[in-house]
Amino acid sequence: MSAIVTPTGQRAPYNNYWVNEEDLKYVPPYLRDVPETPEEVICVTQGKWPDWMSGNFMRVGAGKFVIPLSEDASKPSAVLQHFFDGLGMLHKFSFENGEVRYQSRHTAEGVIRRAKIDGFISTTMFGLNANTPLKDAQDPCSALLGAQQSLWLPKGDLPPDGANLNVVPRRGMHLPKDNNPHSRGSASKKPNEEEVLVHTDFNMLQVCDAKTLEPKRLLTYADIDPELTGFGICAHPPKDRKLGVTYNYLISEGGVMSVFALNINANPANLLWKTALPCPPCYIHSLAMTQDYPLHMNVSDMTKQVMEMIEYEAGTKTKFFILRKSDGKHIATYDAPNFMFFHSVNGYDYVDEDTGDVNVHIDLCSYDGDYVPYREYNLSNVLDPVQPFADGTLVRYELAAINKADLSKTSRVTVAQAIPGLTMELPRIRKDMSMKPGYRYVYATGGNGGPSPGTEVPIGRFGTGMKTVQAAFFSSIVKSDWLTGTFLRWQPEDGESCPCEPIFVSRPRAIEEDDGVVLTIVINRKGTRSILIALNGKDLKEIARAEMPQVYALGPHGSFIEGENMY
Repeated sequence: MSAIVTPTGQRAPYNNYWVNEEDLKYVPPYLRDVPETPEEVICVTQGKWPDWMSGNFMRVGAGKFVIPLSEDASKPSAVLQHFFDGLGMLHKFSFENGEVRYQSRHTAEGVIRRAKIDGFISTTMFGLNANTPLKDAQDPCSALLGAQQSLWLPKGDLPPDGANLNVVPRRGMHLPKDNNPHSRGSASKKPNEEEVLVHTDFNMLQVCDAKTLEPKRLLTYADIDPELTGFGICAHPPKDRKLGVTYNYLISEGGVMSVFALNINANPANLLWKTALPCPPCYIHSLAMTQDYPLHMNVSDMTKQVMEMIEYEAGTKTKFFILRKSDGKHIATYDAPNFMFFHSVNGYDYVDEDTGDVNVHIDLCSYDGDYVPYREYNLSNVLDPVQPFADGTLVRYELAAINKADLSKTSRVTVAQAIPGLTMELPRIRKDMSMKPGYRYVYATGGNGGPSPGTEVPIGRFGTGMKTVQAAFFSSIVKSDWLTGTFLRWQPEDGESCPCEPIFVSRPRAIEEDDGVVLTIVINRKGTRSILIALNGKDLKEIARAEMPQVYALGPHGSFIEGENMY
């Protein structure tokens, strides 16, 4: 292993060396291969699960990191090297009358089938290319360009599990006629109840059966409308539930970056508008419709690992583009001193009582630094962190007087508020607080790589023990309050660790914004199984838990899909 050195001659704040299959036993179990539970099981529970909870808690995970490259084990396996690269897996918890049921399924098995035929794995890789250390041990044909590309851009029809989508699960929607001969089953007539749509950070969608979790179809946005041919796509398209519209971005093959609106209530879903932005193409993970980000994705060298393609442009201002929802017209541009972020929290406009002007507030988890924090999520840096993991700060940005904005000029963004003393990521809010002025509460993970007292499956096993002490990938769950500027923290006890992204589920017809439960998943002290935890939305006290029959393969995001009619 050797240290990474930056262009300035300084050591990079993260490790990025190869972790072999034998050393995976030192990686926490939630970042290793896990089994699936394809048949639904009833969970053993403690406490009282609310009788009013009805629906499904869907989560994605990274369920496989060791990929066989032959049917007879004659070739060494590929080992995926980054948290984001593990092959996709769907997890589902179903709630009814206080009972909790669980099932899960691997959703990228076609990637493995192809790897066994080709002798190398074909998938986009954020971390080190899993094929690289194997090329000398492989057939020469498998060491050619295909095996060395970290950015995989598939062409042609693929089986429904033939690509790795592992970021965001949402309700299904009506899609155009399926002409892919590899698809399985037929399109549902009620996709919002019977199908799950998995999103990712490239131009592809995966349709899965909501009952069995089996993949049914792979498609691109170009299958919805030819105007949506291209690259990019953010994994978190903001959704206006009242209008039935989502907003996303796209980079054309000619390098033009556009924002588009998709009518997801139509049958089939259709393109409403598409607007080119006056900026270079860039990488966007989470969109709040009006923003552009100071990250540039240079794909000129596809042999580089994806995390090295994403470059932080330290001298570039952060630009915010305001588009009108009705027709996509670009009406204003704002900029701010340079910062970066991955996850937006919320956004809304309101009339300023003092000036009578229309202002916009955008809430983000922002980072101040000169590198991309997600480079820390290499397995080598999980085993041997160079320094404590970076964390975002919850910041509210104000774009003043958009009603007076002059498109020929760029206006200034100011900071309206921030929550001091709180580091957070993976922020979530109550669903119906989206775009509402005066909303108060944000739930998130607090302290990446932070303390987890008593755990026997810590990160940092190859380190000195001083950068991370009994630490977990995620440390705690936090709740912040915009009104008071304060926050609460929930820390797992009894050696349990690594709570995942919290999802707030509101009590039906609740008046108070935080009247509901917060769902998260932790791993037990010894790392042998995971536990679904329900916290009181008001004080973050545990009210119930459900034992899982396996370890939860850690994934970034999930959704609670309400309704008795959803499988």
